[in-house]
Amino acid sequence: MINPNPQNIIDYLLMTLRTTLLLLSLISPCLADSPLPDLGHPSQTTLSPEHEKELGEAFIRALKAHARFVNDELVNDYIHNLGLKLAANSPERGREFNFFIIDAGDINAFAGPNGTIGINKGLILAADNESQLASVMAHEIAHVTQKHLTRAYQASENTNITTLATILAAILIGAADPTAGAAVMFGGVAGNMQSQINFTRSNEYEADRVGIQIMTAADFNPKGMIEFFEILQSQSLYGSENDLEYLRTHPLNNARIAEASNRASKTSFQFNNDSLIYQLARQRLIVANSQVPAELINGYLESKSESAEKTYGRALIYLRLNKPDQAIHTLKNLHKKQPHLWYQLALAKAFYKNNDEAEAIKLYQQLNAIYPDYLPVTHAFARALINYKKYSKSIQILEKQLTEQKNSETYNLLAQAYSRQNNLLKAYSLKAEQYAFDGFYELAIQQLTSALRLPDNNTESLKRLSAQMQIYKNKYKTD
Repeated sequence: MINPNPQNIIDYLLMTLRTTLLLLSLISPCLADSPLPDLGHPSQTTLSPEHEKELGEAFIRALKAHARFVNDELVNDYIHNLGLKLAANSPERGREFNFFIIDAGDINAFAGPNGTIGINKGLILAADNESQLASVMAHEIAHVTQKHLTRAYQASENTNITTLATILAAILIGAADPTAGAAVMFGGVAGNMQSQINFTRSNEYEADRVGIQIMTAADFNPKGMIEFFEILQSQSLYGSENDLEYLRTHPLNNARIAEASNRASKTSFQFNNDSLIYQLARQRLIVANSQVPAELINGYLESKSESAEKTYGRALIYLRLNKPDQAIHTLKNLHKKQPHLWYQLALAKAFYKNNDEAEAIKLYQQLNAIYPDYLPVTHAFARALINYKKYSKSIQILEKQLTEQKNSETYNLLAQAYSRQNNLLKAYSLKAEQYAFDGFYELAIQQLTSALRLPDNNTESLKRLSAQMQIYKNKYKTD
């Protein structure tokens, strides 16, 4: 927990309120539909780097507790690498960023404390090509590097204290009754909205300018930003800006579009608009998002000329429909024409679904040898080994992976493997490490409590578990 001194108590309150508001907007549709002022947070003026990191970690923990994240490891890895590529070409190249996908269908993206940037699944699906998606991510990175959250906080200091009181009331009321909280919020802040919007618009112009610079440096077509503006305009054509979440926090008008278009047109380089891996990631989200995959596949089959990504999508639908034979045939032909790791991973899964253990293990082993540090491969291989009751082998590759890179799912799979071996002491301990890694120390303590109750504990294990428990308790007290 951040421990502000008495002089910074108001700053601390503002930071807490901002984080809580963002969470309420995610977990309460009623509250999310109310226009909220952007208070920002004084991360650059009143927070040390250590405290900013603590706030960012607490922010992520709270999101994980209340919002659904997309759990597709391939898509998450793609978004993470895309974000890192853009961030490496930003004004703060050494800054750490954390990119994640919220499992929500509306078009939205946001920058939170400590360089945390969230992208809604709906936004990725709305983008037609990679440059359009990159434009949104570059824009959010620019909000962080240009310290717009700090500026918004400084602006809020000069507005009306009623705004802060109303927000606090909305939080308190909204915790018990989101509808009532939203009503209080709207009634109290409406009069103060215009000054906040004007300030936000100046941020948007600067974020566009810096975002275009980031895109150009990272070799993405800056015209993708203009194309995405057109998508936003099209989405809101028959409604107001309040009907589109992204436009509430990122106001868009013709002047802003014209200025961004003018900047983008000044670049003389030839850029690629798109990439195959973006389209493959998009297909994974489309197929996973489909409520009736059998109907989705009909549209694919009716297409006269099927692209590689559509063929991949069709194979994924076959897997969802439990038709592994058709998936195997489709993926083999696709990989023969244009080899890609994601096709091979899908093929290994198809072999598994087809009860072809030998072929599945053989392909997973080959991929793990070629890509030993690629977590989606390691985890897919480990899951197959666990399902085939090859627990020792799965433990071997997962423990090797942990020495290279700490990861929540690696801990989780290791705990599963040890549990299947009836090694409950190790399973509880690893599950505790997973929760601690994610910052959920109370849950970690619960796992260790269960481990300490096991009848086969010896003196050494009791001592180790007790020491681990004390570390988590200390963390939990200061969290």
